[in-house]
Amino acid sequence: MDRKSSSPLGALLDHLSQQHSPTVDLDAELARVRKLWDRTRTRSQLQQAEIHVPEMESTGPLNSAALVHRAMELMRELSPGYLQHFLSYVDDLSWMERLTVAAVAAAPVKDAPRAATIGNKKPKAPAKPRKPRTPKPKNPEG
Repeated sequence: MDRKSSSPLGALLDHLSQQHSPTVDLDAELARVRKLWDRTRTRSQLQQAEIHVPEMESTGPLNSAALVHRAMELMRELSPGYLQHFLSYVDDLSWMERLTVAAVAAAPVKDAPRAATIGNKKPKAPAKPRKPRTPKPKNPEG
């Protein structure tokens, strides 16, 4: 039974099966898309970093945001390939920092720490000040 005569869909299937389409190397195409995505993401992260640059005069020499910004500027010039790896590392660290800040904010406020105890003993009360002793009179009999 000929598909062409049965329906328009059959005719389309015959037409498509007769055409030879070049095969696409999916691994190479995926690698190309990943590379493009990495470059785009790196540019985006650098732009975000430029927006949030800390003022160098108000930060100390070991301010983490200032150090990261300086490192990114140097890597952009010296090693753009390593910059992508560095940005993913910085992304992970900033994500962890946000989690930590959120966890600390959500934690209940605790009372001031108490003195350590051993077992079920209660901590001792502070010692009372001693009264000064008055000297006893000496016996004159000798």
